[in-house]
Amino acid sequence: MTSESVGVDASSTARAENRLHRLQQVSLELAAATSIEQVVATVVEVLDAPIAAPSRSIWIREPATGDLKLVGHRGMPEEAAERFARIEMSADVPGAVAARERRTILIGRPSDAVEQFETLRDVPRSTTGFVAIPLLREQTCVGVLGIGVDDDLDDRDVGFFEAVAAQVAQTIVRVQLIEGELRRRSELEFLANLTDTALRAVDHLDLMRQACAGAVPTLGDYCALHFLPESGGPPVVASAHVDPAKAAYVAALQTRYPYDPERPTGVPAVIRSGRPQFIPRLTREVVEDAIASLSLPMNEAMPILEHLAITSAITVPLRTKRRVVGAMQVVSAESGRHYDEGDLALAEAAAGRLAEALDVAWSADQQRNIAVTLQQALLPPALPAIPGIDIAAQYWPAGINPVGGDFYDVFAIDDQAWALVIGDACGTGPDAAALTSIARHTVRAAARHGVHTDDVMAWLNEAVLHSNRNLHCTACYATLTAREGSWQLTSTAAGHPLPIVATSTGPQTVGQPGTLLGAFDEITTETGHVQLHAGDVLVLYTDGITDLPPPYGIPADQLAELVHDLRELPAARDIAEAIHQSLLERVPERSRQDDVALLVARIL
Repeated sequence: MTSESVGVDASSTARAENRLHRLQQVSLELAAATSIEQVVATVVEVLDAPIAAPSRSIWIREPATGDLKLVGHRGMPEEAAERFARIEMSADVPGAVAARERRTILIGRPSDAVEQFETLRDVPRSTTGFVAIPLLREQTCVGVLGIGVDDDLDDRDVGFFEAVAAQVAQTIVRVQLIEGELRRRSELEFLANLTDTALRAVDHLDLMRQACAGAVPTLGDYCALHFLPESGGPPVVASAHVDPAKAAYVAALQTRYPYDPERPTGVPAVIRSGRPQFIPRLTREVVEDAIASLSLPMNEAMPILEHLAITSAITVPLRTKRRVVGAMQVVSAESGRHYDEGDLALAEAAAGRLAEALDVAWSADQQRNIAVTLQQALLPPALPAIPGIDIAAQYWPAGINPVGGDFYDVFAIDDQAWALVIGDACGTGPDAAALTSIARHTVRAAARHGVHTDDVMAWLNEAVLHSNRNLHCTACYATLTAREGSWQLTSTAAGHPLPIVATSTGPQTVGQPGTLLGAFDEITTETGHVQLHAGDVLVLYTDGITDLPPPYGIPADQLAELVHDLRELPAARDIAEAIHQSLLERVPERSRQDDVALLVARIL
């Protein structure tokens, strides 16, 4: 054996050992990879060959389009990287051919590259040769590995890169499965949170706003909900954006370009057809169609699209069992994300959960508005002015119940005396509403006929019994009579919470609870008397403030202490609002099951 052959064998052995070492190193790195980013880093940072490989790149196929997307590279000229950032599978370029035909493409010289692929004629290169190797996993191509070299490659070098490519493909599949599982868990959590949002929402507008905020950035950089009320008119719109400045910009666009129900694309088209619109990539053709549908000149539309920087979009219908009630649109922009079929499925699942909830919330809001309007019609339209007394009244309907039975009234008995009435007809609905009207007018009639304070409740009991509605009622009738430098308060309660009087010496209640009205032919009541002076506060209320399920309720004595603490507030309406705030802190408006009436009188 000659010294020359010995040298060749030694060099060959060293090269083989180097290949084995490199393969082991890459294998260890890939085994530890838990994300696509780590796989890419292994390829561009760790991978090398027994000969210099100054250019390394990796493309991964996108599930939505099947195109090859450049996810990482080192050593490629920037112009080439931009040109081949995305490769269609039908393209006549080495990467696409390697992926389509599942075979390695080896190019030794620039002239060979141009001879085999005319599309490479003007492409800048950083190496004289390159090899494109499909990333195969059980005959499925998941991407392409590109290696640029300046030296000649022998079969063992190519075999080394193909062995690396096989490990990279296997790792990509493993990581995608892991990411898919994590994504599935994230999606389930997102959908669960969406359900919680629907349950917590105060009304349909609150539901829309919270849902949009919760969808960003899980579903996209921008999310908008368009809801078409059954009563007609333009859609109600709520939206959220990861960038507050962009959110304001989009809101301005919606004002500048009002909703057009006949537009052939986007939200109007989805609402009309009930079919989703999926744009995985914003191509020039898609942009031109969008501009045409808006009927905007190109020089006006392009700056808008460039500013929004949209990369992908999904619009899905909000469909209930009865009709399409609107659409949800999610858009990717700042993140550079491109939606796939999984994103579309998640958007449709989210829309499915929101549609029924939103329609039900809107219907409940309409019923609640009708109930409130009816209830307000049964209450005095305005309070009379009482010289020397600052008075305020409030009525807060229950969250989603029909019209309730709480009522109040304030009226003059004569020049020196005023009546304050508050009560609660048991139950809800038309019968309860009718009973509140009967109660108010009965008390007024009795008081103006000069009936004694003790007997007004007897009149009301008889009226409830003869209403033939099989309902009961509680009430409190109080009078304020002007005296020299003070006011005389008399109060009679019939099954109702006692009035609270807050003076400088502390809080107290007036009278005794008495008998429920409408339950017995004869009732027992007791009238209490208190002298009120400047700065004293009188509060009459219904049990919607105190009788709440644990832990939201507040005992009557604690409410009395609260009224006393609020005594120094400058106006009766301030005291009423502070009591309301205390109620809201304990239980949200929509969660309350009983309405509340409140009268506050402050001696000036």
